[in-house]
Amino acid sequence: MAEEDKSSILSYWNMVEFDKDKQVSQVSEFPLFSDSHITGEVNDEVGPYQFLNLVPSLNEAGVINESIMLRVAWFIDGRGTYEVKTDFSKYHGGWATDEIAALASLRLGIRLKAGEQTRLFGGYSSDPLGTPRTSCKKRPEIFFKERAPILPGVVKTVSMNSLKDIQGLKKVTPSQYAALVRAARQYQDAIWIAESEPELAWLMLVSAIETAANEWSAQDLSPIEKMKKSKPDLSDLIVSRGGEELLEVIAKDFAPTLGATNKFIKFCLGFFPDPPAIRPCEHARVKWSKTGFKSIINVVYKYRSIALHAGIPFPAPLCSPPEKTSAAEGLSEKGCLFLAVHTLGASWKSDDLPISMNTFSYFVNGVLNNWWNKIVQEGSQ
Repeated sequence: MAEEDKSSILSYWNMVEFDKDKQVSQVSEFPLFSDSHITGEVNDEVGPYQFLNLVPSLNEAGVINESIMLRVAWFIDGRGTYEVKTDFSKYHGGWATDEIAALASLRLGIRLKAGEQTRLFGGYSSDPLGTPRTSCKKRPEIFFKERAPILPGVVKTVSMNSLKDIQGLKKVTPSQYAALVRAARQYQDAIWIAESEPELAWLMLVSAIETAANEWSAQDLSPIEKMKKSKPDLSDLIVSRGGEELLEVIAKDFAPTLGATNKFIKFCLGFFPDPPAIRPCEHARVKWSKTGFKSIINVVYKYRSIALHAGIPFPAPLCSPPEKTSAAEGLSEKGCLFLAVHTLGASWKSDDLPISMNTFSYFVNGVLNNWWNKIVQEGSQ
């Protein structure tokens, strides 16, 4: 492990250094909180992370339980080394357990957050049964601003079997892993706050895809190539005044923002997910095709830009629970089933309300998981 990597993305390096025949430095346990029903568990030795089912007695939207115990076998020294400099290239605002919890949340498509350590084996503990630890933090909570859930699709019964896929991420590059964790953290936070702050949740869902799309596009073109393709006239002017070296400096700074909309759309369509298993009647369905979603994505990204640059929130109808069609046909995938909506001093045509947040969160989850599968597959070759 390179010295400069020891203080970042610890969950990744812990997987890289994993060896079931090697002595661990210590084992820690952390509760994962959720309001979904969890089945199965992952307790084999394919990696340093085990997910144990705590079998909570009650599962209901907004009722947060300790649902999973994350057991971490440490094969690295997590203390890290630091220099007197600014470096946030791998920063995402959390620790190793937050990385694993976010990845698990993304993989399962449910609300999931990590708590603090509750038991320690080895390390400073000599007790063979482990040393208990208490938490000074409150457990995560959810506030519902509506009578019905805005994201009913994230409260469900899921099997933990797919969490074995997390161990395969040691095959991707550190940069890809950091981008996936950041995207997963955005998705995780979005579905957690959606019931109380849906306008912010929309921004986070879009940002989750943008984060992954930036990493994905960085593998294709160099910053200079992106600059020349997106801003040909400006690139020629810069070269004429300062040469290729000046263009390279400017391109590196502007690369993440070049062709943002087109990059967002290409990434979504490139990792286009399958439709939900259960769908409403025809008039309440979105057109689940790349052609249909291209127009939807354009509308959503327009609202994202307006929200960020003009301070105008996402439309109120898109920040509401999905509309019911009938008991047999389920919830609408569209943001509006009428000709238009008038509320809070504003009006929107139905064409400008193309998708509910509940359906878009499903779409975002599918896109990011497809990219996850792709980078692991490429890393295995």
